[in-house]
Amino acid sequence: MASVAEREPRLGVQYVAVAVTFSVLLLGSFALFFHLLQDQLSRGYLEDVLLSGKLQAEEVARELASGEGPLYRVVETRREALARISAVLAQKEVVDSLQVYDERGRLVWSTTVRAEGFAGGFPDSNVELMVLPEPEKVVETSREYQIRMPLEDFGTVVVTLSKPLLEQRIAALRGRLLRHTAMAGGSALVLLVAAVAFIWHLVRRNARLEQRRRLQEDLAALGGLAANLAHEIRNPLNALSLNLEMLEEDLRDNTDTGGETVRVARREVGRLSKLVNDFLVYARPTPPVVERFAVADLLAEVAALLTGACDKAGVELVVRGTADEAAADRAQLSQVLVNLALNSVQAMAGSAVRRLVLSGGYDEELEAVVLAVEDTGPGIPAAELDRVRQAFYSRRKGGTGLGLAIAERIVSAHGGTLELANRDQGGLLARVVLPAPTAQGGVHSCAGGA
Repeated sequence: MASVAEREPRLGVQYVAVAVTFSVLLLGSFALFFHLLQDQLSRGYLEDVLLSGKLQAEEVARELASGEGPLYRVVETRREALARISAVLAQKEVVDSLQVYDERGRLVWSTTVRAEGFAGGFPDSNVELMVLPEPEKVVETSREYQIRMPLEDFGTVVVTLSKPLLEQRIAALRGRLLRHTAMAGGSALVLLVAAVAFIWHLVRRNARLEQRRRLQEDLAALGGLAANLAHEIRNPLNALSLNLEMLEEDLRDNTDTGGETVRVARREVGRLSKLVNDFLVYARPTPPVVERFAVADLLAEVAALLTGACDKAGVELVVRGTADEAAADRAQLSQVLVNLALNSVQAMAGSAVRRLVLSGGYDEELEAVVLAVEDTGPGIPAAELDRVRQAFYSRRKGGTGLGLAIAERIVSAHGGTLELANRDQGGLLARVVLPAPTAQGGVHSCAGGA
């Protein structure tokens, strides 16, 4: 089966190719959308301006058609209306002029719209006559649009729109549309990249989890096989140890090297037997049987088990337990504390001050039950604090390397954590943090639990 490291480059190339293809398609769709929208915007704006100009021309035509007399007199009487309409046209910013011609094509009224406002009124007396072609609603030239509105049979209203100004306005609208589209496209692209990165993270994580699951299944099968093998080895070892013990008794009064050889062999058989037993405990963990008990009672039992080893090693044993209750497998926790304490006793063999402190109780800050083992030994190098938890790793000659691994597995099965830290004043502090018991008899979840 290919590992995650072997499959990731191949999977990564495929995933990047798909992501790039999708990004190109997304950007292409935004570009097409912008092209279609800008064309629609240009046409829509032009039609809106022409329609607005046509409506203003119609309003001028209605104002002038309602008057009586010659057209120039009607224009004179409608000055205010024409000025108001001219002001509205000036706001369009694309209208060049508003002109009124009589039925013979003579210019009667002219308003030229500028950026700063408009100027209008009667033209000078020397204005040239202009003969209009056949009336059309909209006439387009190279530089302008002319909206021509007939005044029944006595004149024409002409609104002139500047093409350059229209193009400038349309270009400004296109620029604004381009900026907004670019912002939307950029935001979508950023979200796409973030989504791609997140999905890739999930893909890698799922691949690792799948490989870990398969590895755990393989290790479980291998562990079962090894446990069966260790069980088969333990029986002959027990028989061999018993026979060596009997042989040692027979050779007790023998002063030659035979008795010493048997003692060495029996000691090695005992070491192998302990290694096999520890391995069986590690490979076949027993589910905890939870019960409620006082922390002080548990520490007193552990202290009684350690008294002989502490007296022999010259270690001062201090117990500081509280009446707080814990909910756990009492025997398994006792095994954990004894294991940690014996490690501390062995570590203090070369220390001038040898003190072992067992303490425990409810920690309000952690909202958990904490059991601690402190010593005045040399501690553990910081680089090895994590490594000592690994199975079959031991800093002590002749150790099995399973004690801490078994302890951590037991604590994890209780939903707690095993913490190891060097004390500032020297020595090691080992803490077992367990979920606090509830009023109903269960346990709270432990924030630091596995």
